[in-house]
Amino acid sequence: MPATLSITAMVPCFNEEECIEQAYLRIKEEVYPYGDAEILFVDDGSTDGTLSIIKRIAAADPRVSYISFARNFGLESAFTAGFSYASKEWTVQLDADLQSPPAEIHKLTRRAVEGDYDAVFAIRTGRQDPWYRRLGTVGHQAIATRILGIELPVHASVFRVVRTVVARKVADCRVSTPYFLATLPLIGARYTTVETAHAPRAAGRAKWSLGKLFRHAVDLFVGFSYRPLTLIHLAALGAAGAAVALAAAGSGLQPLALASVLLHTAQLGALALLARYLVRIMRGSAGLPRYQIREANVPVRPGDHLYADPHAHRNESTGRAAPAPLLQTGNLP
Repeated sequence: MPATLSITAMVPCFNEEECIEQAYLRIKEEVYPYGDAEILFVDDGSTDGTLSIIKRIAAADPRVSYISFARNFGLESAFTAGFSYASKEWTVQLDADLQSPPAEIHKLTRRAVEGDYDAVFAIRTGRQDPWYRRLGTVGHQAIATRILGIELPVHASVFRVVRTVVARKVADCRVSTPYFLATLPLIGARYTTVETAHAPRAAGRAKWSLGKLFRHAVDLFVGFSYRPLTLIHLAALGAAGAAVALAAAGSGLQPLALASVLLHTAQLGALALLARYLVRIMRGSAGLPRYQIREANVPVRPGDHLYADPHAHRNESTGRAAPAPLLQTGNLP
């Protein structure tokens, strides 16, 4: 490990009351020796005792900070907020379930410092996840990079160390579909990957289902490539050609019925894909916040706080919105 490093260990968590205290103990053993280090928990609207445990830890350890969302906004929103509120030069993202062992942090930090990279991503070896998660990751990244032309750190995971100022630039990108792995290359950041160990979940229940994995992949496909539109148009043309050929092959009911099914299937697929792109456009124009913080023990920007009016502070001479002071929320909303 580098002798000294300014580093934030950022830990997104949702309903991890069984893991969070053990995660804190393991993480601080690895990051505090760097010297200028902190731990930042991002509670993604937990409904169990996760936040209460984090508050107790933060009260006893001045190096521990936390922010807590008003509801569950999702993992992308959680680490976006984490990058925004990290106070150190580097931010390492870890799992509360300890599947990415904190002892592997040093592989990432050493590679980042020695290679002068903006981000170093972990590639999980011996991955201890269900088969559908392993297969889903390989499948959707292969489709994204080889078919749709989306640049990604291949096989990369959310276990990563990122230069905080660069991570904030990614977080500030107002893309309709937030996806850190695909946005980072678009801003020209230098990145690489390192193999790290992977462990079974320490306790609690996994949060990723098949449906969530599918939605996550579709968001990537339609959020960062227009090639799916071309592919579905080609499929529709192929189905139409097949329908004509089948209809010409005979005048019986069976070829005509099959031709009709093929054509209507292609049309429905095209409509479904177009609907996803419309959702993408609506997301980008809605102007909804990516997260809202209910409470924290760090100063919170008014625009990020559920109960603060970001337009309440105005310049009396111009009437325009003026920079508002940060809110120190403590344990109160």
